[in-house]
Amino acid sequence: MEKLEILTPEIVDQSYKNALGLLLGTLSFEDLEEKGEFYLPSDYDDVQVILEYFEDIEDYETCILIRDKQL
Repeated sequence: MEKLEILTPEIVDQSYKNALGLLLGTLSFEDLEEKGEFYLPSDYDDVQVILEYFEDIEDYETCILIRDKQL
């Protein structure tokens, strides 16, 4: 994967939504590949990092989904 030098808020948001989809099982790498270009945070497999992102943007419904997935 190639690292981007300039990360727009939209790219960051999309990358964490992709990571969330992988975490919850609603997306696979094959699904992402079919989109063509896609983004993931470098630590996309770290549940705590994904949770902290959604806490930071105050998306608490998503935080609950992540929490429930960990149980």
